[in-house]
Amino acid sequence: MNKRMTLVLLVLVVCGVAVAFAAPAAQTSGKVVAVDEGTVKIAVQGEKPAWIKKNAPVKFTNGVGKILEVSAADVTPVVITVKTKLAPTMKVGDAVTFEKGRSMAGC
Repeated sequence: MNKRMTLVLLVLVVCGVAVAFAAPAAQTSGKVVAVDEGTVKIAVQGEKPAWIKKNAPVKFTNGVGKILEVSAADVTPVVITVKTKLAPTMKVGDAVTFEKGRSMAGC
């Protein structure tokens, strides 16, 4: 009986971990305020999520990027500078949605 109980508990823990990692990341929205060669500055709308910090990976709908710079916390709105191959396709004033990307550290 103890073996069955342990097995059931193990299955529940594994399922719980799988659900936690499969949960979609909260999307953050912003507006493009500047576009340079290979970088884009985005004014984050609303409160800045905790994951937005220097060197954090970013996932856009069609691509990925990396945060190069974050404006001071007391500045409203928070402006982030993102290095991305999508920069040439973005225009000042465009609405952008993004989320935390996956880290490639150790790969």
